Amino acid sequence: MKRRPEQSTPAPGVAARKIPARKGRTRAGAAGPYAPAIRLQSVRALLDGGAGATVYDIAERFGVSVRTALRYLEAVRASGEPLYEEVVDRRKLWRLMPAARRETLTLTTSQMLSLFLSRRVFDFLAGTGFKEDLDDVFARLEATLRRRDFVAARNLDRKIFDVNEAPHIYEGRIEHVNEMLTALLREERLEIRHQSIGAGKQKALFEPYTLLVYKKGLYLAGLSHAHGQVRTLALDGFRDVSWRRGDGFAYPADFHPAELGEGAFGLIKGAPATVRVFFTERVSRYVTRRLWHRTQKFRRVPGGVIMTVDVKGTVELGSWVLSFGDQAEVLSPPELRENVARELARAGARYGSDRGKTGEMTAATTGTKTAAEDP
Repeated sequence: MKRRPEQSTPAPGVAARKIPARKGRTRAGAAGPYAPAIRLQSVRALLDGGAGATVYDIAERFGVSVRTALRYLEAVRASGEPLYEEVVDRRKLWRLMPAARRETLTLTTSQMLSLFLSRRVFDFLAGTGFKEDLDDVFARLEATLRRRDFVAARNLDRKIFDVNEAPHIYEGRIEHVNEMLTALLREERLEIRHQSIGAGKQKALFEPYTLLVYKKGLYLAGLSHAHGQVRTLALDGFRDVSWRRGDGFAYPADFHPAELGEGAFGLIKGAPATVRVFFTERVSRYVTRRLWHRTQKFRRVPGGVIMTVDVKGTVELGSWVLSFGDQAEVLSPPELRENVARELARAGARYGSDRGKTGEMTAATTGTKTAAEDP
């Protein structure tokens, strides 16, 4: 369903925080751990558990004073929730009346850790709305933890950390993602402008089949009317996306996303080839400890290992081999070996005398784009 910007309104009795206006959705994290309405909902979730909570539990959970915790209780009561208090072992517990309780999802500490790890892995989606939604879900689930589990789960943002290597910059892509998801779920067409179609200047129809995650990037796969076939388009290549309400299509029964890159060394398919690559001892341990392709086989030889793979297309495999520099050598097929050799020769030529200065002067005087510039 289509997501639109949300506004948090202060709950009765809870002091409102001034949140700077910004484009996109207002998130709980924009002005602290919880915006007032989200915090009130979290307090309610805490009281919804059968164990209840003391005012000191509430203060500790949300990092506020006891006086503020009391105001939270009053705000929950003022919102119409039936609260009652009970003394257990000389502790005054606050609970919701049984009739008002909702079925809640209670997580163990290990489940919370697993959820947090998955949340961190998807930090690269910042700017698309997915990360922000995950943050909201996590905040709500956190409120359901028992006190001892909550204590164990503190500081998880430092205890579990994911290094996002060169993530895509998706800032300002929320509306594009909203349009894609709406069309994808409703099985309706999109009107797009994408860099791969007329350099982004030409409008085209697109029938979305799958939203893919590949190498910490988002891709939309589907039938491109401009190409006349199923294509996989990178999110950062979209210039404009519009959902065509009511313009439905029949989702193909024989389509499966696993087939998009089946046999390829990634996503880009090509002619079948059996590839043999020699890796030196220096990198052999790194190479052999990972699954690069389901057909890979390794054979130890003097000075290193030989990897053999049967792939459909060698474009991505060639780039991968080049990333190892002089620690890898393509043995076969001859065409790939020659391509890699030419690339390395051109790279070596760039490091000749005064080449760097010449390149800078050429780019500055002619306006030629360098390799680091986005086309």
